[in-house]
Amino acid sequence: MRKVIAIIDDEGKIRDTIRTYLQNEGFDTIEGIDGFAAVQLVKNKSVDLILLDVMMPIMDGFQALREIRSIHRKMPVIMLTAKSEEIDKLLGLEMGADDYITKPFSMRELVARIKTVLRRSEPDPTEEPDELMIRGPIEINFHTYEVKLNDTLLNLTPTEYKILVTLAQKPGRVYSRLQLMNSAMGEAFANYERSIDTHVSNLRKKIEKDPAHPEFIHTVYGIGYRFGETT
Repeated sequence: MRKVIAIIDDEGKIRDTIRTYLQNEGFDTIEGIDGFAAVQLVKNKSVDLILLDVMMPIMDGFQALREIRSIHRKMPVIMLTAKSEEIDKLLGLEMGADDYITKPFSMRELVARIKTVLRRSEPDPTEEPDELMIRGPIEINFHTYEVKLNDTLLNLTPTEYKILVTLAQKPGRVYSRLQLMNSAMGEAFANYERSIDTHVSNLRKKIEKDPAHPEFIHTVYGIGYRFGETT
């Protein structure tokens, strides 16, 4: 079944270019011109991934992302931004975006990013043979792709989920940022390994009582992260 990609951008020429290329690559597309349209698509249409521009009228991409995450916590979202400042990229990641790409970008790179995000948004049963993994109060269900903390369902993005699974599968093992990036996002994102810090920070806010003094995800300074053994 062909994946459906929502293209949300107020510039018609950009939508046309992306639509043509994605359809030639085997995707179906649906379009919107502002953040409000993106939110309505999530509510009313079957969409596999959203390409979400940041600078749009009526409702910008950041506002739309916040609304989308409140409706569909697992929806893969790639931010399209004309801004190259690190703060804008980090803001998108902190709000739950799975990736970002700065304009102008090549269509080949965009398709590669889309395929990578779609792959990591789906659980891999060959790597996760058991239905459940229990780590103290944390329960990871590989069949439903859900995580619970003290029986409360957590709102994790696909990237946060992959990071948690990677760390929790081998408590005590130290993973470098690059290793986590490869596991969660693929080797194509090796140059963006520092963004792992943002994803880990977001994950801690969701699973730790006190993110400043984490019980589960520990920082190994100068190297990366590990999952606490006493869980």
